[in-house]
Amino acid sequence: MKKLIFLLTLSSFNLMANTTNSLTLYFIPSPLGLDWSSPAKLAVSAAKNRLRFQSRFMGHVFVELQCGDKIERTGMVGTNFDYLNQLLIEQRGLGVLYHSFAGGLEQSADVEEEIKELSQDGERLNFVKFKLNEGQCARVVTYLKEYRSYNVGRYYGLANRPLYAEGSGCSAFGASFLEVAGILDTEMTEAWSQTVLIPLKYAGPPLKTEGVSLWSLIMNAQSWAPEKEVHKKLFFWNPDRMFEWVKGKVSKANVEKKFTVIAIGKSKGIEFDKSYLPAPTGPIWQQHLDKNLIK
Repeated sequence: MKKLIFLLTLSSFNLMANTTNSLTLYFIPSPLGLDWSSPAKLAVSAAKNRLRFQSRFMGHVFVELQCGDKIERTGMVGTNFDYLNQLLIEQRGLGVLYHSFAGGLEQSADVEEEIKELSQDGERLNFVKFKLNEGQCARVVTYLKEYRSYNVGRYYGLANRPLYAEGSGCSAFGASFLEVAGILDTEMTEAWSQTVLIPLKYAGPPLKTEGVSLWSLIMNAQSWAPEKEVHKKLFFWNPDRMFEWVKGKVSKANVEKKFTVIAIGKSKGIEFDKSYLPAPTGPIWQQHLDKNLIK
């Protein structure tokens, strides 16, 4: 009987621990959607989104991490996102997709305030929440601490790989937490990510030394490169696809039964319990990092 009581007590303790350990990604789509069907359409749709004069015109991802009583909220942003200068003056063309802007991590209070504001109408924000165990939580806490310590966030760019300390875009930053926790599955990877073949003839620096005008890009780059053409393969995480994936899951909640629909204000999201998975034990970073070389 004592053994049974002990096991029941332990089970209750673990359940309580899991409810206070979680990782949440918040998704904000671009106002009008970004058209990735061709380079020219991407450039035009980006301009249309910018002209809406809404916040997060390229879409965005926030990260919220709760381990015990401590809550961290942050996200990757460009602190000098001078993309128009890079396109018009520097003539980077499609090379801008590989450009590293000055970047940094957002402050928790600012993120919290924006989440509250966007959740009031529920149209421009949704989220996915994952319950974690203590091992998973400890690992992502370490990751965020070292990300700050190594100042990885000083570079902001779509193609940058955060786990290689190259910097990051907002969506890659969010996805990297799932990878570190060992909960990123094939479905999410395929639904959230996208790959395009950059035709190098329309790419300026840093992919080529010669520049490409924005006008030339809009008028001539009507398709991505075929495999046989000289190209650069770009893999990236897409906030619009992330948002649509959650939206689709919410609409199919009565069918899938693998998650719970929850809400923050008028914004609906989904919750998975991933605490049953073992925390990864390998290195967090994909290469050795020398803190003395990363300033």
